[in-house]
Amino acid sequence: MTQITDGEKIMTNENEEKHTENVNEKNEKGSAKAQIRKTVKNYVPRINTKILVLMGLLVAVQFILERVVVAIETPIARVSFTFVGRAVTGACLGPAYSALVGVAADLLGCFYKAYTPNPGITFAALFRGVAFGVFLFRKQTVPKIIAAAVCDQFIAGLVITTLALFWFGGIPFTKETILTRLVQCAVLFVIELVFLLSTRNNLFVQIKKYLSVMNRYDRI
Repeated sequence: MTQITDGEKIMTNENEEKHTENVNEKNEKGSAKAQIRKTVKNYVPRINTKILVLMGLLVAVQFILERVVVAIETPIARVSFTFVGRAVTGACLGPAYSALVGVAADLLGCFYKAYTPNPGITFAALFRGVAFGVFLFRKQTVPKIIAAAVCDQFIAGLVITTLALFWFGGIPFTKETILTRLVQCAVLFVIELVFLLSTRNNLFVQIKKYLSVMNRYDRI
């Protein structure tokens, strides 16, 4: 009988360990890819005619709320109820399509007002769409609604939009300007939060019913 030396045993054990490591790496890569596919599937609905029509309608809703139905508008501040359209868009379409709707509505508003598109404000619209889609798509819990409102008013509104006005809009960087922006964002944050929380059991329930009807028709 052939005897296995200690050196051969060590080599065999090393080969087995390498093989086990390779298998584990492949499993980890496979599980990571599967997780990515699952995440994309959960947050990006399958594109179809109904989704495209809904995106067009929501672009119109955001455009009207932002450019037509405006409570107060100055060169450095705008008070409107655009967050309603953004919230509905995020809850209906998820982050990817909601971002596209936000950018389209912003560019349409620029053409309507004969403004040159501000790349910073357009990026803020994209960020808002992603934020509302991430936090409000599928489930609309109280912490998610609060997080969406914080992203909308303080990150996109106070930080990104304010910097865009300074860098691309020619607005002077002064304490008065920053204070005005801060007050605007704080007031809108309270209004947005109260509205979304008070209508959570009505508005988002109706959205869920509408989406379930759409999914039912897609299976026919």
